[in-house]
Amino acid sequence: MKQPTHKPSSTPSAATASTIALGKQYLLPVYARPDFVLAQGKGAYVWDVDGNKYLDFTAGIAVNALGHADEGVVKILTEQAGKLLHTSNVYHNEWAGKLAELLVTLTQAEGGLGYAPGSTSASGQGAKVFFANSGTEANEGALKIARKVGKERWAEKHGKSWDDEACTKSRIVCFENSFHGRSMGALSVTSNPKYQKPFAPLLPNVDVGQLNDLASLETLVNEDTCAVIVEPIQGEGGINAAKVEWLRALRKRCDEVGAVLIFDEIQCGLYRTGTLWAHSGLPADCHPDVVTMAKPLANGYPIGAVLLRDSVAATMTPGTHGTTFGGSPLACAIGHHVLSRLSSKEFGAKMGETSKYLGERLDALPKWYPEILEERVRGRGLIRGLGFKDASVPGRIVELARERGVFVLTAGKDAVRLVPSLNVGKSEVDLAWSLISSLFLLATMDKLSSLTRFKKSCPFLGKTKTSTLRSLSTSTSPRFPSLSALTERATKCPVMGPALNVRSKEIVAGYASVAANGDFEKIHKEKGVFPPPGATIEMCPHASAARAAARTADELAAAAKKAATKPKHSKDATAAEAAAAGCPFHAKAAADAAQATPAFPRKAKKVHSGFDYESFYVGELDKKHQDQSYRYFNNINRLAAKFPIAHTARVTDEVEVWCANDYLGMGNNPVVLETMHRTLDKYGHGAGGTRNIAGNGAMHLALEQELARLHRKEAALVFSSCYVANDATLSTLGSKLPGCVYFSDTMNHASMIQGMRHSGAKRVLFKHNDLEDLESKLKQYPKETPKIIAFESVYSMCGSIGPIKEICDLAERYGALTFLDEVHAVGLYGPHGAGVAEHLDYEAQAAAGDSPHPIKGSVMDRVDIITGTLGKAYGAVGGYIAGSDDFVDMIRSYAPGFIFTTSLPPATVAGARASVVYQSNYVGDRQLKQVNVREVKRRFAELDIPVVPGPSHIVPVLVGDAALARAASDKLLAEHNIYVQAINYPTVARGEERLRITVTPRHTAEQMDGLVRAVDQIFTELNINRVNDWKLAGGRAGVGHPDGPDHIEPIWNDKQLGLLDGTTPPTLRDGQKAVVDANAVTKARAVFNPLLGPISGPLQATRTVQHEEYVVSTSVKSRQQAVKAKNVPLENDIPVPPPSVSASA
Repeated sequence: MKQPTHKPSSTPSAATASTIALGKQYLLPVYARPDFVLAQGKGAYVWDVDGNKYLDFTAGIAVNALGHADEGVVKILTEQAGKLLHTSNVYHNEWAGKLAELLVTLTQAEGGLGYAPGSTSASGQGAKVFFANSGTEANEGALKIARKVGKERWAEKHGKSWDDEACTKSRIVCFENSFHGRSMGALSVTSNPKYQKPFAPLLPNVDVGQLNDLASLETLVNEDTCAVIVEPIQGEGGINAAKVEWLRALRKRCDEVGAVLIFDEIQCGLYRTGTLWAHSGLPADCHPDVVTMAKPLANGYPIGAVLLRDSVAATMTPGTHGTTFGGSPLACAIGHHVLSRLSSKEFGAKMGETSKYLGERLDALPKWYPEILEERVRGRGLIRGLGFKDASVPGRIVELARERGVFVLTAGKDAVRLVPSLNVGKSEVDLAWSLISSLFLLATMDKLSSLTRFKKSCPFLGKTKTSTLRSLSTSTSPRFPSLSALTERATKCPVMGPALNVRSKEIVAGYASVAANGDFEKIHKEKGVFPPPGATIEMCPHASAARAAARTADELAAAAKKAATKPKHSKDATAAEAAAAGCPFHAKAAADAAQATPAFPRKAKKVHSGFDYESFYVGELDKKHQDQSYRYFNNINRLAAKFPIAHTARVTDEVEVWCANDYLGMGNNPVVLETMHRTLDKYGHGAGGTRNIAGNGAMHLALEQELARLHRKEAALVFSSCYVANDATLSTLGSKLPGCVYFSDTMNHASMIQGMRHSGAKRVLFKHNDLEDLESKLKQYPKETPKIIAFESVYSMCGSIGPIKEICDLAERYGALTFLDEVHAVGLYGPHGAGVAEHLDYEAQAAAGDSPHPIKGSVMDRVDIITGTLGKAYGAVGGYIAGSDDFVDMIRSYAPGFIFTTSLPPATVAGARASVVYQSNYVGDRQLKQVNVREVKRRFAELDIPVVPGPSHIVPVLVGDAALARAASDKLLAEHNIYVQAINYPTVARGEERLRITVTPRHTAEQMDGLVRAVDQIFTELNINRVNDWKLAGGRAGVGHPDGPDHIEPIWNDKQLGLLDGTTPPTLRDGQKAVVDANAVTKARAVFNPLLGPISGPLQATRTVQHEEYVVSTSVKSRQQAVKAKNVPLENDIPVPPPSVSASA
């Protein structure tokens, strides 16, 4: 799904500014609108005149039930407007009666107004409808009718005329936090001083009660009461629901005194709660006499209505009420269309599923943020409210969400309201939920002292409840009015107290003596920091807290004078260094520990009589350490049953893997493992030598045929790795082609660079993805000169995409070959996983199926040589090239890297082929990976975490400093059990060091939440530059550049991802199983029939632990259901392919 895009700091365009200025000049200033102008909408999204996209979770304040620009609504509106738009109520029209009938019959069938569901009779003889233009008018009409009914009932009871001056039955009861409209009558029963005071005096005889207050009903509703108006779920007032027992008592009391009970369901009715009316599912003895409605009835076209029992309607006669525009043929035609669709079983089932999903996601938030949110989420269906303990937060949440491209509303004094369109999808729910939940801490952070964020680090603060800290932070110290009570309390902490006043690293160090006392040593020992040799600054709770305080103080102190071009981490000394001096016990104990710990015993060095080789090795390593390019290797062991979980050197220590190139989790796919087991049993472990010596194995040949088919090329050749494939191919080509010139992208992989160097051919570099630079260099050589343009489809360290089509154009114009490295794209792009070249002609390639024949003129056909890997998306080992028969035969005949390299083991080759076939026949893994990648990138963007922009699945998080990148990687692993490797020079340029995060379809929503929170915390703790910091520094690696793009369109569009038709597999949740596609399993099994024989029964990989990790399903719908299943035996699900299926199936 395309993410909402917004420019929170951008200057409004001329079109926006002029429109806003026009409104300010001529419109009554009764609204405080944000500074953008909405221009169009579609579904759950709207766009402003500048092209910024927003996810609308307000639906026009619960109006657009079918979303924006619904095609059905547009069609009905256009057709009816062309026939008859308005006649007035002097005449009949064909649609008013039809819509009224539909409202009454649906109420009878689904319950409401005294009807039990499926009933045709109620306490009245029937029901009638009056049409108005808005909710306010509907309420005005209902109150007016109730006044007349009250007078007539009084007259009947007292045997007098209804217009007798003695009649007192005119009082109206409403309730606190209600909202019924802004006209004088409706405003009089809207119990909110903010709305009422400027317009007093209002209608007299209005009594205000409290929702759900049983005790007051008898006195509140009395013989003088003619009407009681209440919202079953208060919308504007806070998403407060009336309780069943209270509504029953209210109904009973109204009957006792002859009052008309009016339910205002303008916001909560018409299926927003999942039923026709919010009261439809309640017992009939809770039902009202009158229901008012409006908002969703015509999906945004003005309409309102009053539905009332015949016993109430009987009092109204011609001339007692009316409207000029109400009930027009256009409004009623649209209303009939909308209500017919909302009431369909299919719509109800889908909405029920979505509303349940929204409820589940929202219900998790109070558990995660108990200090911020109320325990229970308010409302039901698709009218939901998050209640905040701090009433100042909801408005801030709404503002922050809007700035980030999502519309939500406040409700009452302390809630955020979510009222999306009723046909909203789960993907939109995920977007809104993820954004809103990410804003909680951001919105509340400035309300709390920074000390609350150090609570877990400091044992002194840890003794104080967070709720107490919150209370103290919002109250003033009685002794020091300029300080909060929390700040005063914090001064009692020997480290945090002094840190409160810190303004620079020198001052932090100056407070060392304050904390030098006996208690300090006791606390460190209680916390397990000491005794030695475990003394490290990272383990010291006081130093950690002081570092955090120092960073905060440093930022504040430096903000005014920091040069715009100087990143934060470029200070001469860091806050962390200063804070280390803030813990004298740690400093002393660490020094003692260093003296007490003997040096690690090292093996005696071999001494050579001539050159000192060992010193040379040490010197070379020192260079690596000094320039921060030394590579560290972590002991990480992937667990097949739990991937992306792995264990470290200790098998009991488990971590989440976020940097593996097993992009789709195929390394433990059950049909792949089954195939490998069968091959291992038949052909053994090793290959027995090179292809020439040990024999050109059938498994190897079959894999090469499969790869040639995948890329629609004549032939393919498998190598031990793609590094070897690139090196061997490029070195051979360049050395054999006479006078060959390589044109190489400056960001090409090391394997390509090495191969070109080994060839001895001339190498010309062109700027990354710069077509003008490439063409200017191609022009310098005659057309007959052999030329090879070497480039990649996906550049793995930055995520950019090579302009394949355009480079093919240049190659054809200047007589060059194209050599395309698809290592990070095969398996991940295209309908069959052939890579970006296939993806660029997605529809045509999909339509061609598994035909081996090229699609003439397609991008993939125009590329001369393609290289790929079996070791990333396919989860195996090996690399390959694909191209013409003669080209492949030449490389096979001349390339030493192929001729003299031991062949891959048969089981490995078979597993790779099974993986290729499986992915060729199942797009779901690719789709889900891309959806998860979009979500992680969006979440990072919301937190200003600098992701190098790109349209691919690569998520490179810019750090910009080698030591910081390494520290961030270490802290993620040590403190959060998250493994992400740091990428430093020479893999990336100096100053562009980063963390490269790999998101897979196997990562769960909870794991993604944990990753985002952990990275955010690490960036704060290490004071790493965020996007805004890079902007001040002028930008780096595509982050923060003033002229950089605001949004880069991803390669996969929404249609290809299945987001438009709902076929995308859902993101996994903790405890859910990954899904295996049964059709792809059947295909993968069938191709091995000639070599391994037909197989029947369950997947044989159940000898391993995969049995516990997968659900096998046969269709998109069942896949979406299966992913929610738990403990479903694999044997019960996997279809058995018939023995007659051929290898070409």
